[in-house]
Amino acid sequence: MKLSCFILDDEDHAIEVLADYIEMTPDLKLIGSDNNPVLALSKIMKGEVKPDLLFLDIDMPNLSGIQFAQLVKGKTEVVFSTAFKEYAYQAFDINAIDFLLKPITYDRFLQMLDKVYAKKRTQTVGAESNFIFLQIGPSKKVIKVNCDEIIYVEGLSNYVRITMMSGKVHTIYTSMKTLLEKLPFNSFVQTHKSYIVNLKFVEIIGNNEIVIKGEHTLPIGESYKKNLLRTL
Repeated sequence: MKLSCFILDDEDHAIEVLADYIEMTPDLKLIGSDNNPVLALSKIMKGEVKPDLLFLDIDMPNLSGIQFAQLVKGKTEVVFSTAFKEYAYQAFDINAIDFLLKPITYDRFLQMLDKVYAKKRTQTVGAESNFIFLQIGPSKKVIKVNCDEIIYVEGLSNYVRITMMSGKVHTIYTSMKTLLEKLPFNSFVQTHKSYIVNLKFVEIIGNNEIVIKGEHTLPIGESYKKNLLRTL
């Protein structure tokens, strides 16, 4: 099921940027936008639009984004987008999911989406919320990856290679550290400078190697062994 999105910003260009990002991203659907906070507030309070995610500018006429977020609290999740970093404290003080500083890059937009799904994982029991979004290949196409189906990850210089239960292999331009931060911390552990494994697929642990589902045998780095055993 796609997450419905609404954009409120008094700058048309800012709306266009976020609308493009939403269109590029699986599982997101734009249900509307407005540059008038008073009209947008009326739509949400009357239930004319019911966004799962509200992308909200802060510095707007008549009604600030901070005030707006307080008025719609409980009706939608809020992601602030602004050119003024000094509002960050206020934004997080009212439990916004994220604070996007303009100009917003698509990479930063995807990081925000990871936070959205991380929050959903804490609220929902079940695999439907156990997903991350990743860019693959030269085209930087975005795919939705079910973390439960990742067997292991291999680091390749500036790339990582993700082996899935289905046999598919995804090559992603990112670092091992960045990817590990996206993965559920209680399911994945780094066993070597070049490998991250999904603990549910671990079958045998030796002194210097680990065997995981599909007869994959991977090395265990000496500096990672203690953390692996402690995690298990």
